Amino acid sequence: MTLEADIACLGRLPLFRSLPPPRLKLVALMGEKLRFEAGAQIVEEGEKPAGVYVVLQGEVEIGHKRPNEEGTRLQLNSGSLIGDVPLLSGHSYVGAVTAKSAVSALLLPKDLFFELLETIPDFSLALSRDLASRLYRLADFTLHGERVH
Repeated sequence: MTLEADIACLGRLPLFRSLPPPRLKLVALMGEKLRFEAGAQIVEEGEKPAGVYVVLQGEVEIGHKRPNEEGTRLQLNSGSLIGDVPLLSGHSYVGAVTAKSAVSALLLPKDLFFELLETIPDFSLALSRDLASRLYRLADFTLHGERVH
């Protein structure tokens, strides 16, 4: 993808829609563009986050293997964030992140991510809504054992 395509892709994501065009361009420029082939490990379980990945294209899977078991997996699609929760909570990744398909991602350094949170209230609000939505889906799945919403 070109810089313009990256900017357009970011601008379509709910989290970044509120960013003014110059800030959106700055995010695209300051983020590190990464590509992963299907099956490539993006993050190791227990690793401390260096920033936040924005999945621009493709699917990723977060997994945790238990001894003598298949393990639990969570699939995420384009537009998903990876690393925001451990970064904000000060913890490491609870599972390994693997590319399920060819993946194009933008790695936002933690300093840039925190600067966006501190200087753009709409970004902070959008992230809060996104986190709340993910927490709701997790609670719903935990309580009901299936996707209801």
